[in-house]
Amino acid sequence: QYASSGEEFFEQTLALVQEGISQRGLSRASRSRISKSSISRLWAQKSLEHLSKIRERALDQTSWIALMIDGVFLGKDQCVVIALGIDEHGNKQVLDFEPGSSESVETVLRLLSRLLERGVKSCTTRRLLIVRDGSKAIQGAVARVWPEALQQTCLVHLERNISDRLRRVDRVESRRLFRRLRQAQGFKAGSEAYGDLVRFVNQRNQEAAHQLRDQREAALCLHRLEVPSTLNITFLSSNLIENMISNWRAHTRHIKRWKLTSDMVSRWMASGLLWAESGFRKIRHYEDLKYLKEALIAEALASPSSPRSTASVEHVA
Repeated sequence: QYASSGEEFFEQTLALVQEGISQRGLSRASRSRISKSSISRLWAQKSLEHLSKIRERALDQTSWIALMIDGVFLGKDQCVVIALGIDEHGNKQVLDFEPGSSESVETVLRLLSRLLERGVKSCTTRRLLIVRDGSKAIQGAVARVWPEALQQTCLVHLERNISDRLRRVDRVESRRLFRRLRQAQGFKAGSEAYGDLVRFVNQRNQEAAHQLRDQREAALCLHRLEVPSTLNITFLSSNLIENMISNWRAHTRHIKRWKLTSDMVSRWMASGLLWAESGFRKIRHYEDLKYLKEALIAEALASPSSPRSTASVEHVA
């Protein structure tokens, strides 16, 4: 039936590739009626369309309230930094990505500079909330491109780093204190929970406690905005973008070797991210985002900043 309509047959074949079925497996399933090389050529063309779709989508017409930035390593010599956007209505969208040899400041700057050109801004009238892991590269690049933005570090990553330095017998109490911190509403409750956590860790490992003190501002960023604790589950961790990356890995699980000399990484990255995006739903408790929006506007009014210098950003871009 599909063979009688070549266009429909090939569209169905490409849809199966996007669902994660291997090209060699499709060739075997068709009893070699369509060769692996033919599927590969068709997929190269289709994935280029996916890449264009991600890179050419208009971003300046959407009111972005938060961004999540994280990197995925394809090997020791290849990393891709990804940006996920959340608008004021709770919708999620893949904004863009940037391949590089590592999760370096230069790689992140190229990504953020392109987002800036496409209309994603953190301005003096409303701050942008950035959720990230403990990466110094992401932290530094965001500070250069959007110095007005507020940066929230992922408490899940922070908990893993701290627990790794504690004895097993102390990790139960550490998990309880971190859970209390993630559930706290407002700056006062968050500060008290963080203070108790630091005191507990300091009695077990002073270096870990020193790390907590250094991360205090970024760890309590959302608490400082005094928003409902219903938003903590979304904005106190980078789980949303990590789940998306996990789905992308399922899409590309049949790839054994990445050809870094071609556009293979970008094409498969785009197709996999769009496939993951097709299953997106609104964030939990999106109806409370209005309070976050108001808090980001109030933050901008309370601490207006001078216009940023874009010289270094333009140089990288």
